Amino acid sequence: MFLCYVDESGYNGRKLNPKQPVQVMVGIFPNVYNFHRSDSEFRQVFDIMKDEAPLSEIKGEQIYRGRGPWRDVRPEIRDSVIEYYLDWVASRNHKFIVTAVDNVKYFKLAESEADNTFIRALPYPYLLSGLHVALVIQRLNKSKKKNKGRTILIFDEQEEFSNALTELVFNPPEFIDEFVSFAPEKEGARLNQIIDTAFFVRSHHSSMAQVVDIVAYLFRVYLELTAYGFPEAYEGERNKIAAWISRIQDKFISFNVIYPQKSKPFVQFMSSVKANGI
Repeated sequence: MFLCYVDESGYNGRKLNPKQPVQVMVGIFPNVYNFHRSDSEFRQVFDIMKDEAPLSEIKGEQIYRGRGPWRDVRPEIRDSVIEYYLDWVASRNHKFIVTAVDNVKYFKLAESEADNTFIRALPYPYLLSGLHVALVIQRLNKSKKKNKGRTILIFDEQEEFSNALTELVFNPPEFIDEFVSFAPEKEGARLNQIIDTAFFVRSHHSSMAQVVDIVAYLFRVYLELTAYGFPEAYEGERNKIAAWISRIQDKFISFNVIYPQKSKPFVQFMSSVKANGI
């Protein structure tokens, strides 16, 4: 059995925010057998930082930008906390599913092609990304025997779309067969590698949800700086973020798996709205 914890960065909800043109969603597969040890290691940062900032959870944007409880913490200390977790990720055997949607492309398509089959089923970027993560899990694990690929899918708490996403995962549209093949007589149900449906957890209750928050935020900033022309907030920012991403990129599931080269309409739709730089 697997666990997959998921969070996003660059969330737009039901309306385009031009200041956030990219939504990144990241899922982590922690090793279940070492989960409690990993959880304990992750929480060590709260003890390390207790004299600098009173923390109940880790938020990538707050650490990096010096916001919230990190407001008065020196930049070099904030960077060292991020690097602590990147080193932690790099030294573990956990893998990441990373998806990225171009919010501008998505909302323009929704406006110009309201009758598009895929837009009708997935009218907002968050819903596509959440379903996309489930599809990748299905593709990765369906060949595992004796239900060894069965996965509990856990998202960071999300009030706006949680009901819609749980229904999508529980009863997915037939067109997902274009992404991952479905054999009714053998598999019984689409997304049969997902146990029940998507679940949601408050991030301060889950160390793994906080890990993916950091990775999703840093990858979003990376895309904004390298593929979307965002200016650096300070000299050398682009190179620093790129170096941080390169430190953990070998833990990412190949983008060829996440965005396969197929001529099927749904797969082409997913590729048409993916973020630049992927």
